Amino acid sequence: MDQKDNYNKKGFDWRGIHKDTGTMYDKRGFDKKGVHNRTKSRYDLEGYNSDGFDVSGFDRDGFDLLGFDKEGYSREGFNRKGFNRNGIHKETNNKYNPDGFDLFGYNKEGFDKNGNHIETKSKFDPDGYSSEGFDSRGFDKNGIHIITWDRFDLLGFDKDGNKIAPPVEDLSKITGATPAKKKQTKEPVVKHKKTKKNFLIN
Repeated sequence: MDQKDNYNKKGFDWRGIHKDTGTMYDKRGFDKKGVHNRTKSRYDLEGYNSDGFDVSGFDRDGFDLLGFDKEGYSREGFNRKGFNRNGIHKETNNKYNPDGFDLFGYNKEGFDKNGNHIETKSKFDPDGYSSEGFDSRGFDKNGIHIITWDRFDLLGFDKDGNKIAPPVEDLSKITGATPAKKKQTKEPVVKHKKTKKNFLIN
């Protein structure tokens, strides 16, 4: 192909002549280097450069290079996290994303990904339970302890602090715990004495 027929992505040849206008400027008045013929700068009279973006990085429709407007929403109306202005996620069609978190990063119970509650700003909700459903002493709402899986903790106290069982000393006795392995003793090996065979020679 002849050199004069080669054009860059903006339509200029090696001499700086635009293929559509036959001049050093394209239809919008920009030259090969992106300088406007009237403003003598990289922005035209309306404030847009040769790529169509203003000094803030938005095009004439108000979207940036990645397709989001100044409020962070795409042409389809969703932000980078996939939520629209009403807080509805584009994949689930409800206010929670596929991972179960809303526009602000909280799940239905009010906990974020780090386990902090939206109201208390701590690991426990207003009722005193964590994102996993246990209070500070390890009991769930039904009064079952996280370690013993019973209504008492390792010290024998229930959810209300009442002594209902002796302290747990052997964790293998706890429901669901793996019992301790017993040491296996090797049985002594009995060695048989070799007896010499006497052969009679006739």
